[in-house]
Amino acid sequence: MNSIEFNELINRYTGTSTFQSKAEGYEFDLFSDEWVLGYKKTLYLDWMHTLDSDIFLDLRLAIAHTAKLYAYQSLITHVSTLKTLCQYLEPATFEAWWLTLTDYKKKVRDVLFAFCQKSPEYRSSILTPLYDLVKNDNLGTKDRSKSILDEITGAYSEIERDNLLEALRIETLHALDNEFIATQPFTRLRNILACQLMVAIIRRPTQLVQLKWCDLLRVGQAFTSHKEHNRDWQPLTQHHFSDVEQLHLRTFKGKDGGFRRNAESRSHRLDPDLSELLLQYYRAYETYLCTCLSQCNIALSESDTKALMQRLPLFPDQSLFSAKFETKESLFRSVSDTSQAFHLASVSLTHNIAYLFNAKLDIKSDRIAYQPLAFKNNRWRHTQLTLAVWMGLSPAQVAAITGVTVDAIQSYLDLKAPERVKIDQAFAGNSVIQRFDSISSKELQQHPDFVVKSPFDEEMGHKLNPANCASCQSKGAAPMGCYPCENFRPLETANHQPYLDKAERKLAINSQSAHPATVKRLQTIITYIRVTIALCEERKNLKVGAQI
Repeated sequence: MNSIEFNELINRYTGTSTFQSKAEGYEFDLFSDEWVLGYKKTLYLDWMHTLDSDIFLDLRLAIAHTAKLYAYQSLITHVSTLKTLCQYLEPATFEAWWLTLTDYKKKVRDVLFAFCQKSPEYRSSILTPLYDLVKNDNLGTKDRSKSILDEITGAYSEIERDNLLEALRIETLHALDNEFIATQPFTRLRNILACQLMVAIIRRPTQLVQLKWCDLLRVGQAFTSHKEHNRDWQPLTQHHFSDVEQLHLRTFKGKDGGFRRNAESRSHRLDPDLSELLLQYYRAYETYLCTCLSQCNIALSESDTKALMQRLPLFPDQSLFSAKFETKESLFRSVSDTSQAFHLASVSLTHNIAYLFNAKLDIKSDRIAYQPLAFKNNRWRHTQLTLAVWMGLSPAQVAAITGVTVDAIQSYLDLKAPERVKIDQAFAGNSVIQRFDSISSKELQQHPDFVVKSPFDEEMGHKLNPANCASCQSKGAAPMGCYPCENFRPLETANHQPYLDKAERKLAINSQSAHPATVKRLQTIITYIRVTIALCEERKNLKVGAQI
C-alpha cells in the first residue's frame, strides 16, 4: 500500500479513529504507526504498510480494540506473532503452514483468539476464518508439574538456590563498597537491591517498578491511601531507624493494567537485615541525586529532600539523574505520589538483572553445566511455592506467598514427593574436588585471617576470601557450616570426622521436630563432609602409594 492508497483509506474511513489503551490516560490514533500505550511503552506498526488496504484496516481495528484488554507486554507479543501470521492469511496457505507447526501452534491459536474472540466490539473478518479452522484442534494439555520442575525454566534445586543466595550476598557487599557519585556504582546497587527485594517478597518486576519511597514505613506505622500525600512519612534516616528495626512495604497488583492503581491488602514485613540494606540504599540514592542536582545549580533543604524522596521511584530510570531541571519548582512539578515519571520500565529491570547474572556473576548449577545460572522471577516463584507445599503449608498460605488465588497454585499442590528437587551428591563431589585443586593451601596458610579453626584451635581449612564471610548467615557455626560453601577450602590433613558425627547427631535430634529448612541444611552439610572425608582419604592414599 503506497502513500496515495493510505491517504484514500483515511479519507473514506468513517468510524472512530481514537482508541484507549489499557493504561489510564493513554489514547492513540488508529492510523498512526506509533501507539503510545503507557509510560515508555510504544507499539510500532509501520510494518503493516506492506499489506493491502482492506487487510490493513481490518487488522488495525482488531489490534486497537484488543489494546484495552491486554497488558502491553502481552499485546506486543501477540502483534509480533501476527506479523509472522500475515504471510499466511489465505485459508489454504494457512492450513498448509499449520500442519508444519509443533509447539508454535498454541501461540498462533492464542493470537487468533485474541483478535477474533476477545473483544465483544470487533472481530477480525480476515482472521476469523483461520481461527475457525483450528479452534477445535486438540493441542494436548500441558503437564504443569513438568514445567514447575524443569531444569531450565522450573524451580531451582537446593544447591542452585543456595548458590544464588550466596552470590547475591557477596555482590551486595561489593556493590555497597563504592562512592555513589557516578551512574555505574548506583545502578549496580539498584539492580542488586531489586534482586534482594524480589527474593524477600516474591513479587514480579512489573510490581517492583511501581514502588516509591513512600511505600516504605517503619513497622507500627499504618499506610494511608496511596492516592493521597502522606504528611507523616519520614525519610529513612539513621536517627529514626534505630528506634524500630524493621520496615514494611506496600505493593501493588501487577496485572490489572494500572500503575499504582490497586494496592495489595497486606503489606510485607521485611527482616532487619533487608531493612538495614534499604537504609543504606536510601542514603546512596539521596547522595547521588543531590550530587546530580547540584550540577543544575539546585540546592535542596532537608524538608525539600524529604518531600522529593517520598515521591520518587524506589528503582529509578537513569534519566532521573541526567535530566536538566531549570528550577527547583520544575523538578517538583515533574513528580508526584501517583506519577510514573522516572520509574524504571519492568522490561528494563528484567534485562538489567539478566545482564548481571549472565555477564557479571558466575553461578554454578548442579544440573546445567554449560551455562551460568541466572536469577529469574518465575523460577524463584516456582521454588518458593514448591518449598511451601513441601513444608506442609495450607493452600491459602501457599497462595498468599505470591499473592495469587488458591486455584492458581493447584499444580504445586499436585506435585508428588519424589518429584521434589533433591540434592545431587555428584555435584557435591565435583565441587569439593575443584576446591582442593583451585588454590594452594600453603599460600593460604601464610595469612592468619584466612584460617578456619575449630573451637579447640585446630586448623580445619581456609577461606578463599575472608571478606565474604563477614555477613554469612549459615545455619551451623564454623567450621561445620562451612563445608558446603564455595569460599571454604578444607585442609587435607585435618580430622573432619568429629564434625560429621556432630552434624549427624544434630540431624537425629532435629529430624522430628525442627523446621524442614533446618533439616535440609543439615543433610546438605552431612553430604559435603562425607565427600570431603572420602577425598581426603583418597588423596592421602595416593601420596602413600607414590612414596612406595
